[in-house]
Amino acid sequence: MFNFVTSLEYLSTRYSPTLSVPDVSEITGEHEQTIRNRLSAGDYPIASFKIGKRRLFRLQDIAAYIDQMCLADASHPSNKRPKPGRPTKIQQLAKRQAQQNSQIAGS
Repeated sequence: MFNFVTSLEYLSTRYSPTLSVPDVSEITGEHEQTIRNRLSAGDYPIASFKIGKRRLFRLQDIAAYIDQMCLADASHPSNKRPKPGRPTKIQQLAKRQAQQNSQIAGS
């Protein structure tokens, strides 16, 4: 059987709980200067904080961002549209059974 690992579990084996801009750049694939530019513009999607002059990110925020991006991907199974056409036999039977149950309850 497969042993699935969450983004947070995977990243925590490789990085510390707080990440610098170069670390975030390595994880997200964005250039460091792009991250800095977006931070100064105020439109970077991952929350950060400063300690002294260092800009830091929490590892769990990075993992949450990665998970969010995976769910927003059009190829993710949860984003698939149902196939057009008539309902399957199971769907037809479920609908018929629901109608019968509502008629019995209404009597």
